[in-house]
Amino acid sequence: MPHFEESYKKYKDKGVHFFALEGDGLSMPENQSFAGEWGYSFPIVTLADSKMSGYDVVTMPAVFVINAFGRVVFQGDGDYEKYIDSCLKDAPYPNLGKSKVAGDCEKAAEAFAKGDYAMARTLAGALAAGEPAEEVAADAKHIIERCEKLAKLWREEADAAKADGRYEQAINALENLASHFKGEELGDKAGDEAKELKKDKDAKAEIKARKDLAKVLAGNKKAKSKEDKLSALYKFYEKNEGTAAANEAKAMAEAIKDSKLYK
Repeated sequence: MPHFEESYKKYKDKGVHFFALEGDGLSMPENQSFAGEWGYSFPIVTLADSKMSGYDVVTMPAVFVINAFGRVVFQGDGDYEKYIDSCLKDAPYPNLGKSKVAGDCEKAAEAFAKGDYAMARTLAGALAAGEPAEEVAADAKHIIERCEKLAKLWREEADAAKADGRYEQAINALENLASHFKGEELGDKAGDEAKELKKDKDAKAEIKARKDLAKVLAGNKKAKSKEDKLSALYKFYEKNEGTAAANEAKAMAEAIKDSKLYK
């Protein structure tokens, strides 16, 4: 698991999607507490919330590397990074979902690969506005749609994070929009919104509370008993009552209190 965290940090900005599937029956609050204790930042999905129950897992933990075309290229617990590297070589345009595009679309695809989605959309839009060949039109449309999909993803992520009081995550999503769509209205507005959030009193308080919760969870890794962990979480809740972080701490405590799986 520590190596999985290292791999996540190494590849997460290169178009590789990571998540861990928990199959022992822990609830999401229990998984959040576990991840916090060990300092894991990769997404964790419970088996009940996934569509991976059909995957053949003989030993745990097991890693699956799935390429851009949905094919499992590695399964096991060995050196999986070389398979990730191989998949990346076969995907010159990360996140685009295509390894080749029509010649006229290459500049737009290259801009996309560099993360300049504003330029990619501009170049692809110019091609689509003319009378391109069918293949060029299809690839230009695909590039535009992928840009719009990513913009929608970050916008929804920012809105959901704000609603949950996860302001650091919201700011990160907004800054992604601002960086990758610089010069476009949606990007510039997202940048302004991120700056305002950083100044917002409630957002600052929530960000501080979440940092303090992370310290509590990290400390719980060294706790001698479950009771000690519960005590730390409830004390945090009482001190930070009114914040979303406090509510999550309470939910973690309630989930692990009577759990026979959580240690």
